Amino acid sequence: MYLKFSDDDEVYSHVKYDAEEKCFCVISSKNVRLKCENYLKLNVEEDVEDYCFNILNTDILNRENDIFQVYDKQANVRLGWIFPIQALLSDEHDYAENTFFLKYAYIAIYLLLNNIDEENVRKSSEVLKITDFYSEDAIIFVLCKSNCKQINDFCYEDYIVDLFGHGYSCLPYSAMGEKDVYVEKRINIRRISKDVKEKIFIGEVFKSLLVQTDLLPLAKFHMLYQIIELLIGDIFSYEFTSFSKKISEDTNNLFDLKDELQKLTGEKYRVKELFNTYSRIDRILKDKLMDVCNEILKEASKKEKVDVGDSLYSVRCLVFHNYGSIPSEARELIKGINEIFEKVVIELLITFNISCLK
Repeated sequence: MYLKFSDDDEVYSHVKYDAEEKCFCVISSKNVRLKCENYLKLNVEEDVEDYCFNILNTDILNRENDIFQVYDKQANVRLGWIFPIQALLSDEHDYAENTFFLKYAYIAIYLLLNNIDEENVRKSSEVLKITDFYSEDAIIFVLCKSNCKQINDFCYEDYIVDLFGHGYSCLPYSAMGEKDVYVEKRINIRRISKDVKEKIFIGEVFKSLLVQTDLLPLAKFHMLYQIIELLIGDIFSYEFTSFSKKISEDTNNLFDLKDELQKLTGEKYRVKELFNTYSRIDRILKDKLMDVCNEILKEASKKEKVDVGDSLYSVRCLVFHNYGSIPSEARELIKGINEIFEKVVIELLITFNISCLK
């Protein structure tokens, strides 16, 4: 850490837990101590270096009791705990005497203090407050490194998409849906498919671009559809490779293969294949997307569809190429489409399985 107040020559560079005072303090090179306010009877953890943290945001899960253990769903390994910073500033919540939470609270306070890097920004005070340096609405996700190492090729970035679906975002975001949390206060998050984890753009979408386009339904739909474009591009590459092999093995039937090639180059075909062959999405969720897509197609006097991929592609064509045909009062329906579309895109990114077919 590095902390120097504008009205003080002391430079605080160390964090230490005072067992007698039962609180953290920051210490200068001259051994001057500044206490940090504390409300909890912390459970000391000696190996704080085995932990790291990330700051997240949410508009629906920032109450004191919104404290959850976080597990990798596929591996059933506990990654850590996630909780509002407010849970560190109160002893009135349900976890104020929970031994395991109090250990993570100790770790969180240490990591937050040790992360401070500030000079001449504020004046000194008698007591150091964490919320002087972090937003009162901040969400702290503390991860245990040794637990994470149990997961092959662990990468925190692989969970950003599903965390977004659970209501947590890298930037403040006010468009989250209802949170589905197990009774035992456990969140199970999933990694994105290994077939898409190298696509940097996906991280950009879920870290910032969806937040930036939230108040512009048309722009948000376009951004979500960009993910579809990425996935169906991979489908084309995979199927065209198979098609090329077929040509080389059967040169006598090139004319008969032209219809197959034409089908492959069609975007609608690949969108339908994305939903029906290359991913595993709950039927209810697919039907919801199809229904909201058909609703706006109906309002625009377009033919309704009986396949989710077909209905989404039709809306894509309507929005991108014939937006003026949508009655002005019906354009609000795009918001409803985006709400379901966002959930569907998350499921697509997690279940996309083109490598399983190779």
